[in-house]
Amino acid sequence: MKVNTANIQYLDTLRALALLGVITIHVTTPVLKMMYGVNMEYWWIGNIIDSSVRFVIAIFLMLSGSTMVGKEYKLSEFYKKRMMRVLLPFLFWLVVYWVYRWYILTPKNQPKEFHSIFQWAITLFVNEGVSKHFWYIYMILVLYLFVPFLSRLIRKLRNSTILIVLLGWVLLNILFTNQMIHTSNWTYVLLKTKDYFLYSGFLVVGYYLKNISFQTKKYRLFNVSIFLLTVIFSAFATYFSSKNVHKLDMSFYGSLTINTIIQSVALYILVKDSTINNRILRWVTHTISDYSYGIYLVHILIISILYNHGVFWTMAYPIVSLPAIIILTLICSYMIIFVLRKIPMGKYISG
Repeated sequence: MKVNTANIQYLDTLRALALLGVITIHVTTPVLKMMYGVNMEYWWIGNIIDSSVRFVIAIFLMLSGSTMVGKEYKLSEFYKKRMMRVLLPFLFWLVVYWVYRWYILTPKNQPKEFHSIFQWAITLFVNEGVSKHFWYIYMILVLYLFVPFLSRLIRKLRNSTILIVLLGWVLLNILFTNQMIHTSNWTYVLLKTKDYFLYSGFLVVGYYLKNISFQTKKYRLFNVSIFLLTVIFSAFATYFSSKNVHKLDMSFYGSLTINTIIQSVALYILVKDSTINNRILRWVTHTISDYSYGIYLVHILIISILYNHGVFWTMAYPIVSLPAIIILTLICSYMIIFVLRKIPMGKYISG
C-alpha cells in the first residue's frame, strides 16, 4: 500500500483519527462516570474530551462506505476476503479475551472443570459478547453480508436520489435515537435489526461524500467551525440533561444523534480536502491506519492490564493522565500487533 496519493492519505488520516477516538473514549469514560457530582472540574475535562471524539463509529462506517459501496462484487470472493480480513482476527482475539477474563477472576470464582468453563464462556458471550467493544465487530459482520447488494442498488441511483434517501435516514434517526443498541447483551444486539439498519446509513454517507469536494479555505473554516460547535453542543447538552435528571445522562454522545452525524460529516469533509505535507506525520497516520483493526481488537485488553497495575487516570491531573494513558495504550497495542504480524501466519490472526 502506497501513501503518496491524496485518496489513500485522507483514508489513512480518518482511520487513524477514528482509532485514536475509540481509545480516547474508553480511557476517558471512567472520568465521566466516577466524577459526575463528585468533582465537576475533572468531569468537565472528561466531558469536553469525550464530546470531541463522538465521530468514531460513524467515521469507521463511512470509510467502509467510501471504499466498498458502489463496486461490483462476486459474492463468493467478497465474503471470502471479508471473512479472512475481519472474522479470523476477531475469532483469535475472542479466545484471547475469554482466557484473560477467566484469568482475572478470583481463584474462588474461576471455573475449573471443562463443563463449567464452557458454560461460563457461553454465559459471558451471551451477556457481554465477551468484551463490550466487540459489539461493533458483531454489527460490521452483519452489515458486510448486505454490502454487495447495497452496492448494486446504489449504483442505480443518481446523487440527487441518494441525497433524498439520506435525508430520510436522518429523519429516522431523529425518531429512533432514544432506542439505541444496548451493547452489554449480545443476543439483544443481534436482534436489533433496526439499529443495524440505522448504522448502515453511514455506509451510504461515506459513498456519497467521497465524490464531493470543497477545497476552498472558506469551506475548511466552515467545517472547523461546525465541528467545534458540535463539541460545545454535546458537552453542554450532556451537562444540562444530566442536571435535569439528577444523574449522568450520556444519551447526547450517541453515534446516531444528529449532532454526532453533523460532527462526523464535518470532520470527513475537512480531512478529505486537506493534505498532510509532513512526511513523519504521514507515516504515523498511515501506520496507525494499517494497524487499526488489530489495535482496536487488543486495546481494551491493554487498558485493563494497565488499570490492574495502577496505571489509571487518577494517577495525575486528568489533562496529564488521560493523554499519557491514551498514548501508552496506542503504543502497547501497536507493538503487540507488530510482533504478531512477524510470526508465521500471524498476519491472518493479528488484525
